[in-house]
Amino acid sequence: MNGTPVETYLTDLARELRTRGVFEPRIVEEARGHLLDAVDEGRHRGLTLDAAEREALERFGAPGIVAARFDAERHRILNLTLFVVAVALGIAIAYVDSRPTWDDAGITAFSMLLGAGVLGLIGPRRPWLWALGIGIWIPLHGIARAPTLGSLAGGLLILAFPMVGAYAGMALRRVVATLWGTQTP
Repeated sequence: MNGTPVETYLTDLARELRTRGVFEPRIVEEARGHLLDAVDEGRHRGLTLDAAEREALERFGAPGIVAARFDAERHRILNLTLFVVAVALGIAIAYVDSRPTWDDAGITAFSMLLGAGVLGLIGPRRPWLWALGIGIWIPLHGIARAPTLGSLAGGLLILAFPMVGAYAGMALRRVVATLWGTQTP
């Protein structure tokens, strides 16, 4: 079927997927299977080959829209995973920080900064979410223990460390992507 509208569509889809940084041959092959099935189904209903291909392509959607859906799905899974990691890391840091024998705010701050930085590097689209997932637990614990204006102000200061880390990770990812000529997810 070389040179057919379906093959042209698949070439366009592959290009759109590459542009978004989500190209995988299995996606194109899966699309090929769905399109060919739709063409066969149209032919069984009595459509001409051209009409069946046109109908299949219209129902499948424009290559840019299909590629955007795959991109969104990939990021949805990545973002959920990174959020779970951020919350788990934040709770672990807050637990260690809340121990009566722990008295090293520098290590706590560095842990939040580094953890959020790594997550910002991996998932640069939502650095604020990684920072909150990591950094909110110590302020919440402090406010629960002593609900004062001072504990609220201290909590905001504590959140600055993961925010700086997450945005630094995001910035590093964008610089590297620019230097390497790749797209940032």
